[in-house]
Order: sequence, then structure tokens, then C-alpha cells
Amino acid sequence: MQATVTILGSGTSTGVPVIGCSCATCTSSDSRDKRLRSSVLLQTADGQSLVIDTGPDFRMQMLNAGVTHLTEVLYTHTHADHCHGFDDLRAFYFASRQPVICHVATPHCADFRARFSYAFEETGYLGTKPQVVLAPFERAPFAIGGLQVDPDFVPHGHTQTAVFRIGRFAYATDFKVFPPELIARWRGKIDTMVASAIRHGQHPTHSCVEETLALFDALAVKRGYLTHIAHEMRHAVDEVKLPSHVRLAYDGLEIPVEL
Repeated sequence: MQATVTILGSGTSTGVPVIGCSCATCTSSDSRDKRLRSSVLLQTADGQSLVIDTGPDFRMQMLNAGVTHLTEVLYTHTHADHCHGFDDLRAFYFASRQPVICHVATPHCADFRARFSYAFEETGYLGTKPQVVLAPFERAPFAIGGLQVDPDFVPHGHTQTAVFRIGRFAYATDFKVFPPELIARWRGKIDTMVASAIRHGQHPTHSCVEETLALFDALAVKRGYLTHIAHEMRHAVDEVKLPSHVRLAYDGLEIPVEL
């Protein structure tokens, strides 16, 4: 099945430019250095679409990508930069009168419901609520329409982040390492992968460039794209240092994939 993955956002929790920063990346005139919070849109040739994560920039990302219909969202975890655009899911119910299905890992469901309690229980809130269906998932494949989603969980500081393989495409953000058993399970099954690489060097809870490149090699990824990029990296300077089969993602990049 043919599909297109659009990078809706390629930045870290602060986005780029960072408020109050005057570094070379934050003041760059290169549009590839303007990074909204990390998210992707997957659209199949037969018209199916889903989004992974609704961060604080979700409204602008949907407007930028021209998305007018959405019924499915996958969530990696419940950190603010990955879910706090949730309220803007209201617009898709206005358009279709169909609730949006929010696929949230079972261990994250309680926190997700607590963050957005007004949408799930009677709190006295009198405004318009997002009309959604919470769909918990475990470490087992599940279907979204004609798509088969293979999720797993990887360490990210105090929590676990969900990573997803959909056919020959994989998306992984906000992780430190992949466990050996997951590498063994996914190795050789991924043609295209978008994965976070916050900067060069080390970070206590995020994979850095060198670690993500090693992960691509371990998984035998044919095409790799680095996302969740901090302002320590400038597109024109840092992309040329990468192997030929790895590129820096940027907002608006469209990647054809075969699922």
C-alpha cells in the first residue's frame, strides 16, 4: 500500500526558535530551522489518514497541511508537547459529526483522562468538549481501518513511550534506547523510519544523533529521518554530516512510503 508521511513538526518540547534565544539556529532565515513540536500525518493512497500526537502546535499543523477530516490519532505518551493540542480535535467533530478515536497506551490512559478530565467526565465545564473515543492499546498489533499498527514501548526517563511500526514504516520519538528484543523483532522489517535525535552528544532521557544512527543500523533501516531536533542543530550545517541514507526531517517534508 502506498502512503505519504508528512512531518507536521520536527522540534523538541520548546519548539524552534526557542523563546528568548538568539543562537544561530533560532535566528536562522532557513525555513527548515523553524520547528513546531513533533508530530506526523500518515495518508494512504485510498484516502485513510491518521496523526501521531497532538502537541501544542496541532491547530497550526492541521491548517498548514490542509487537513479537513481526521478520525484517528495515535499518542506516543502524555508529555505536554505531545498531547496538549487535544482540545483542537473539536474541529473535526464539527466537520464530520464523527468522534475522533484517540489510541492511547493502557498505562497512559489514567493520566490522559486526568489531563483532559472535562472531556471524559462531568466537571461543570460548560464549553464545547472534544468528542472522542478513548481506545487503549497494549503491546500487541491492532488495526486502524486497513492499516496494521504494531506498537511497542521504550524507556523515556520516568515513563515509557509508545513507538509504532505500520507496515514498512516506523515512527519513534522521545526514547533513550530500544530494548534488544524489540530490535530483534523489527530488524529487517522497516524501509523508512522517522526517529528522534535531539542533538549531538548525550542526553539523560532522549536519544542523540549518534545513538539514533546506531539504531538505524541495528534495525537495517533503508531510509532514516531524524526528528525532535533541538536548536543546537542547524539544518544546513548538520545534515551534510549524516550518512547518505539519513536526512534531517523538517516541517512540511512529505515522504512517500510503501506500507
